Amino acid sequence: MTASHLPYTRNGLKFFTKKGGLTSPEVEEICYRAARKYANRLAKVSTTLPLSLARVDFMSTYAEYLRDIIKRKVNHPLHYDTPLQGFQIIVNAGNGSGGFFTWDVLDKLGADTFGSLNLNPDGMFPSHIPNPEDETAMSLTRAAVLKTSAHLGIVFDTDVDRSGVVDDAGKPINGDKLIALMAAIVLRERPGSTIVTDARTSMALSRFITSRGGKHCLYRVGYRNVIDKGIQLNKDGVEAHLMMETTGHGALKENHFLDDGAYMVVKIIIEMVRMKLGGLSEGIGSLIKEFEEPLESIELRMNILSEPRYAKAKGAEAVQTFRKYIEEGLLEGWELDSCGECWVSEGCLVDSNDSPAAIDAHMYRAKVSDEQHGEHGWVHFRQSIHNPNVAINMQSVVLRGCQSMTKAFRDKFLLASGVDKIVDISQVENYVRIGQ
Repeated sequence: MTASHLPYTRNGLKFFTKKGGLTSPEVEEICYRAARKYANRLAKVSTTLPLSLARVDFMSTYAEYLRDIIKRKVNHPLHYDTPLQGFQIIVNAGNGSGGFFTWDVLDKLGADTFGSLNLNPDGMFPSHIPNPEDETAMSLTRAAVLKTSAHLGIVFDTDVDRSGVVDDAGKPINGDKLIALMAAIVLRERPGSTIVTDARTSMALSRFITSRGGKHCLYRVGYRNVIDKGIQLNKDGVEAHLMMETTGHGALKENHFLDDGAYMVVKIIIEMVRMKLGGLSEGIGSLIKEFEEPLESIELRMNILSEPRYAKAKGAEAVQTFRKYIEEGLLEGWELDSCGECWVSEGCLVDSNDSPAAIDAHMYRAKVSDEQHGEHGWVHFRQSIHNPNVAINMQSVVLRGCQSMTKAFRDKFLLASGVDKIVDISQVENYVRIGQ
């Protein structure tokens, strides 16, 4: 059972087998069967099967599994069982469930975790939102790293399926930077691997991955979509060892394709120790010192102005209208983007497999150019998977480029098409006016 970083009133269930996490259709089938059994029970129709139940201490087994991976992969020549001896590591669990990583993994491997933050679970999250994308979470962790001269800071979300880190210089590593870091680590171990991400990642990330011999596959927003794409590529004979979304969700082929934030951090810690043993004085952040961040990056949300039951259809209508406007040339300098083998001009929806995955949300990405700057940014417009709104993500390599693109988006699309009648454009209006 998980609440993740969502409001404390929301809960959910995730299902796993020894082959990994279940897909949405598989979860739907489980829910359907459970509902049918419940209905039969009410009707007093017996569907009971003989079951043998056992209580299992999953967390102790899982923590031992993570410890063993670190010990085996580091293979420390002097103290095999305590390979983190001499390392100061800060953990910010955000009052979620990640505190175990401090006392059941790091402490037992010899790390000094003094100064760690928010380790005890508290569903009201009194310190900050437990989210590696949250500025407060990263800022507090950065301050703790600098105060204690730690080698690494770790930020978990509530259920530890996402993570972010802070390097020894106090630089936050999340979003595209975290994907770049993990790609650098994976491509050392698995040269030529395909890295699957969602289509909100930057052009600079694509350059970073390809410069290290990897291939970059951009796909639909939604961590499960990204992971499922990686699974499908591997089935088709394409080596894809890392699947990551900009939110911090990440999965590795070697870890059964599970979105496991703790396992991601384990990979980073192993690399950090190896670098130290290899005589390198630089911290983990040095692996991405060549990564160029976009000058500007924003996300704006527009609530759908309809009854909740009609919101999904209205959202799809808005996104499809966006595609039509670009195809008809009504947004000058905007062109539907293509990314490697995954054509974003088809809405990040193309599946080469015989049974295409169901579309959970419509989305398109456009690259933006003008005479003065050439190609200088992109716009990604999509339905929210979970909420009755649509989101627009933008990145630009020129100053005030996002503001300029937002103005064009408002004037030449939202107002011109009438889409402003079905979505609340107040965030867009505000950004056009004051740039924030």
